Amino acid sequence: MDLVLNGKNNIQKASEKGSGLPVEQRLMEYVRSIKEEGMRGESKEAYASRVYAKARSGQRLTPDEMNFLARTDPGLYRKVLRAQMARKELESRLKSCRSKQDAQDVFAAALNSISDKDPDRDMILQALRQAFGEFVESGEYQRLPDKGEEEEKNRDGRKMLEFVKNESGYQEAYQMNGGRTAFAADA
Repeated sequence: MDLVLNGKNNIQKASEKGSGLPVEQRLMEYVRSIKEEGMRGESKEAYASRVYAKARSGQRLTPDEMNFLARTDPGLYRKVLRAQMARKELESRLKSCRSKQDAQDVFAAALNSISDKDPDRDMILQALRQAFGEFVESGEYQRLPDKGEEEEKNRDGRKMLEFVKNESGYQEAYQMNGGRTAFAADA
């Protein structure tokens, strides 16, 4: 019963507040305010503070939360967009990594690419850290080989060789798996 009366009171307030607006627009604003209060039954202020906290911590926002930010705080909305774009860029680069070391290098490069003087630095760094954390926890990262396994083979599928010149002028070739081949280099 309380919900019915509260809804009726909210409709009356909305109609009084926007009396110059068309009925459809007032109805859409009312529906939006109900959606913002959310399924949790939280007030508009509580919803706003939750969305702002989520945005500043670099977490991924839902489309409804992004729309709310665009309407209420366009400056923060632009910052969140920058952080989300950096996050998507990192995620796409991580998908193309061939080893765990590559993934860590991509993450380090992404962190280093953010200027110390960037006013949105903290938010972007948080978004990047969360994206990398999600990638590490995913099964995709766990399936990647370590650095050593990746470097062991070259593009042709053959084992890598290490060449060393010994004291008698011969060059020795060592395979990474322990096999050894020697031949004359300066003959």
